[in-house]
Amino acid sequence: MTGRHRATPRGTGATTGVRAPGGAGRHTGAGLAWRQFVADPWVSAALALLVALVSFLLTAVPRALEDVNARQLVQDLGLLSAQQRDVTGAWGTTVETAVGSVDQDGQPTALDPWQAFREGAERVRSAQPEPLRTVLQEAQMTARVTNALDHVPAVESGYYNAQVTVRADPGLTEHVELVEGGWPELEQTVLPDPREAEGPVARGPQQPSGPLVPVVVLEEAAAEMLWEVGEEIAGRLELVGTYRPVDPDNPRWQHVDNGTTMGVLADPNRGEQGTITAFVSPLSRGFLGQPTAVRTEVWYPVDAAAVTTGRVDTAELRRQLTGMLAQQHVLVPAGDPALSALEGDQVPAFTTGLTDALDKVVRQQRATSSLLAVVAAGPLGVAAAVLGLAARLVVSRRRAALAVVLARGASPRQVRWLVAGEGLALGVPAALLGHALAVAAVPGAGRWWEWLVTAAVAATPAVALAASLDDASLLHERRDLSGRSRSRWRWVAELSVAVLAGLATWRLLDRDTRGDAASDSGIDLLAAAAPVLLALVACSVALRLYPLPLAALVRVLRSGRGLTPFLGAARALRDPAGGLVPTLAVVLGTSVALVSAVLLTTVTHGADAAAWERNGADVRVRGPQMTDEVVAALRGIEGVEAVVRLRDAGTTFELSAGEDRTPVRVLLADTELSSVMPADGPAAGPPPGLYAEGGPVPVLAGGSAPTRSGPASVRGVGEVVVLGHAAELPGFRTPGSWVLISAERWERAGRSVPAATTALVSLADGADHGRVAGEVEGVLGSSVVTTVQQELDAFASAPVTTGLTRAFVGATVLTGLLTVLAIAVVQLMGADARARLLAVLRTLGLGARQTRALTAWELAPMVLTSIVVGAVLGLVVPWVLVRALDLTGVTGGRAQPPLSLDPLLVGAVLAAVVLTVLLAITVSAWLAGRTNLAQALRVGEER
Repeated sequence: MTGRHRATPRGTGATTGVRAPGGAGRHTGAGLAWRQFVADPWVSAALALLVALVSFLLTAVPRALEDVNARQLVQDLGLLSAQQRDVTGAWGTTVETAVGSVDQDGQPTALDPWQAFREGAERVRSAQPEPLRTVLQEAQMTARVTNALDHVPAVESGYYNAQVTVRADPGLTEHVELVEGGWPELEQTVLPDPREAEGPVARGPQQPSGPLVPVVVLEEAAAEMLWEVGEEIAGRLELVGTYRPVDPDNPRWQHVDNGTTMGVLADPNRGEQGTITAFVSPLSRGFLGQPTAVRTEVWYPVDAAAVTTGRVDTAELRRQLTGMLAQQHVLVPAGDPALSALEGDQVPAFTTGLTDALDKVVRQQRATSSLLAVVAAGPLGVAAAVLGLAARLVVSRRRAALAVVLARGASPRQVRWLVAGEGLALGVPAALLGHALAVAAVPGAGRWWEWLVTAAVAATPAVALAASLDDASLLHERRDLSGRSRSRWRWVAELSVAVLAGLATWRLLDRDTRGDAASDSGIDLLAAAAPVLLALVACSVALRLYPLPLAALVRVLRSGRGLTPFLGAARALRDPAGGLVPTLAVVLGTSVALVSAVLLTTVTHGADAAAWERNGADVRVRGPQMTDEVVAALRGIEGVEAVVRLRDAGTTFELSAGEDRTPVRVLLADTELSSVMPADGPAAGPPPGLYAEGGPVPVLAGGSAPTRSGPASVRGVGEVVVLGHAAELPGFRTPGSWVLISAERWERAGRSVPAATTALVSLADGADHGRVAGEVEGVLGSSVVTTVQQELDAFASAPVTTGLTRAFVGATVLTGLLTVLAIAVVQLMGADARARLLAVLRTLGLGARQTRALTAWELAPMVLTSIVVGAVLGLVVPWVLVRALDLTGVTGGRAQPPLSLDPLLVGAVLAAVVLTVLLAITVSAWLAGRTNLAQALRVGEER
């Protein structure tokens, strides 16, 4: 120990743990550890603080990732309507009679024909595995008469027609309340059983329909049509009552068209038509007095809360849901009393939009988890390196006291247990504190394995301190840096890591060729492991090669006239305080900063390209027909530069190129498309040749159409020339295979141009997108207007975007701080030896400025080499990840974004890393220049 540690006179037992004469006179390890801690508490406290930080990160990061994924899932599912989200099955059948309404003697029965359907639907739900069974709620169902009925209302109503859809809803009385009249009752119409009839049974128009079928309709619809209770509707129905919905916002009404409001269809030539739903008695199942074709629909409402708050594995849920949709489910078998005599098995075809949403969520979660795993590996690696350095620093500063303990009879094993016990005393409270802070910062139900991770972190200081006792004598040993290793196991380890990194990278880059898809859930382990392995390989290469130029530099400086450069380089080679660990810290710190910057730029640019791909222009309009008058009105809005219409010709044509014959859909665009969507714009448009006036008709092929360019022909158009191929037409939903033609050339070919319902609008620079979109909605009325700015704002505010941005920035800042800490620890580890040397040199006339330069020379070669290696690694890792990891779930696009390098951002990040490291070196050199000559020259225990 140094002189400042020896505050107690020899013989009191303070150093060895022997008690004073007034005590029991026995050795106590706890007493020794406590005296050592009190004598020099700051390094131990820093070690405990580092343990708390690692525990906090390992507990908080998984919780934060779960929180981000949950909030993103809530947002994605919130964009789905109940009709899109629910699992819905439908099938057609013919209801011969109101089966179950009468017994064999023609008397009414209490049989509910819907009970068998309820039981069958519940049987299907109960057969599903968890968590799908919990996500699916109790089934609901209705039956709709396939053919709607037409009714001519009174002229005073203002409607030229009323289209009435008849439904039977077993839950009608629970969800509506009567306003006037009564509930529809089942009319008892007994038809002959076709299985017992001697001849053919009359059906359809030949079968007498019997009395009018009683129905109830929406109060609003009856008022609009001027209907009164008791009035005949459509020649087949009798209005017996009106209703209003109990809860119009109940998601079930999304499955019942016009159940809460009357629909209105406008015809420019005839006026307005009302669309109305009339409900018959639920016991009829839609039977209208004669064999009736009905379409029954059953749906399982999806409990979005169970998906978003129940920690449901979305990948597993998607697999289970896909399996349910692929299976055939018989709700009610043929011959059941609830069915008509000729009805067969009731087999619904289930569909849902939830599978696409879950697929997007799974891809997004996998990409997010993998990216965060790669980025988080940097801070954790640097933290592990600093923790190891800190443990070595603790042992180094207590080397003299521990050597005395060994000299007085303690075995090396006992000493290791002593320092390990101190490590546990430091690590356990610190790890628990970090865990508690993480739980407070990111609340929520914890995972059982979180405590295992915390326990491992708590034990790390004990292991690190015990491992730092490298020999039993604890004597200082010179270990020069060398490209060769004293241990053959180091070669084995480095070669193994290199082989694993090569295999992982090869399998990643060749994944598409082999069809080896990534895991459906959690972290893409291969994508997460490959960058870590590459980082280890880069560090091992740097550590092998770094001593070679440093040794050459020492040889060159040996013949020079300056002392400081030669001595600093020689000390960096012959007495490296931190050994090889600081190199790993600086390499990881630099690479994490660059990886974060490049990946964030790539994702942002990819989201920007996806927004333009979806929208096609500054403003996209979908809605009513875009007539010339409408286009003129849109062009008159302030800030609008150009308006172009896109339309589908409506039929399939044949594209012939050589011997290839491909059915394609023809898409038509106005010639203004070149102004709205230029070929070199953010939404890459067609080549300028598409608008050529003479020669063969130029076309752009797309989708699954052949990629061949050159002469071809389109049936009905004639000779064409294919200018190129595009995967999609931005801003327009394209079919499987298509060709884009100028509407003007299409019309010249003698073809009619259909009406367009999609228009793309480009705006002048500086125009307010929101204001223009509002004015467009005012011109068109009922329409869907979207802007690129809305898409970009939605991406920027999405939980996954904000989470990734914070993670990238946080990892960069934290890694930078830990790198500075690593350099500081390295400086402290060599402080005693450096102080003695500098004291001698200062006594011989070395100046303070040369002293600081000497310290900088010891650190600078290692740091600069690590920065170069880290910069190369920071550019290679994003290239590998972008080629191997599906980022479309994060960007929202249909195509994988290319690697984007922003030179200004990359330069700024590198400059920040260099400045941070130089600042750490400068501070270390300044502190070394403040050496106390008198104290350093005192004769201590180690001299």
